[in-house]
Amino acid sequence: MKKQFFKLLLMPMILVCLALCPVANAANKIKVVTALPDLASITQAIGGDKVEVFSIGKGYQDPHFIPPKPSFIVKLKNAQMLVRVGLGLDIWLDSLIRSSGNPKIYFGAPGYVDASIGIPVLEFPNRKIDRSLGDIHALGNPHYWLDPVNAKYISADIVAGLKRVDPADGAYFDQRRMMFLKELANKLTGWIHQAAPLKGVRVISYHDSWPYFERRFGLKVVGFIEPKPGIPPTPKHTQYLIQLVRQENVKLIMMEPYYLSSTPKMIAAATGAKVIVVPPSVGGVPGANDYFSLFDTILNRLLTNLPKK
Repeated sequence: MKKQFFKLLLMPMILVCLALCPVANAANKIKVVTALPDLASITQAIGGDKVEVFSIGKGYQDPHFIPPKPSFIVKLKNAQMLVRVGLGLDIWLDSLIRSSGNPKIYFGAPGYVDASIGIPVLEFPNRKIDRSLGDIHALGNPHYWLDPVNAKYISADIVAGLKRVDPADGAYFDQRRMMFLKELANKLTGWIHQAAPLKGVRVISYHDSWPYFERRFGLKVVGFIEPKPGIPPTPKHTQYLIQLVRQENVKLIMMEPYYLSSTPKMIAAATGAKVIVVPPSVGGVPGANDYFSLFDTILNRLLTNLPKK
């Protein structure tokens, strides 16, 4: 009888402990906010069970223009670390950082990470920049995560930030980064082999998202739906692209999932080229669930839609 009594007495206490333990574990994790899900995926891979990661931008959103929400400010206020794209892509993040009032993630603070540090930047402008050129990036093309080799720089920046915030777990982060890079190297070997049929293939892209991917995998972007970065297509530019597609024998028109398909479809109808939605970020389409599966998805979509010779 006494044993049953003690069991009944202890059961609520055990249930309370079980309920509180996950909360306690979650409270001990480093709260990281990232600008984009690609950075979140790499941060999670390196941080493991030591981090709790939230991405403000989603893969199906235009990374140049993420609508602000009060909930983002709350996330940033409670963050111990921020990982941003840099190179002028996520300037929308600056006002959110200021509004958060969190000095831990201000520029120069231990928790502030610019993932572009060390990246060999492409398309750095060699002339004066003004609004007549559209939304061109003065610091070079910021879509650097679309070359998987650049993940070694991104991951190094993230590890450095994690070690500043949590030096006691530095060896853990270093080890997980090495595991991440080893898996990345294995994946890259397969991707390069898989992408061989793409070498020299001419395509049209909606936005200038792909120079890093293009350099790594051999694709050739010969024109853009946008006449200038961030500028919607005009009828005159559309007619120019129709002629270009015919002249260059372009068979594929790539578009990111957040752009309107009307102009690409019009060009396709006039030329016989095929429009395909290709995600430039994790979560942009079903199946692109993390940094590795993003490249699986991109390559599969391109290769599946290549015209048969």
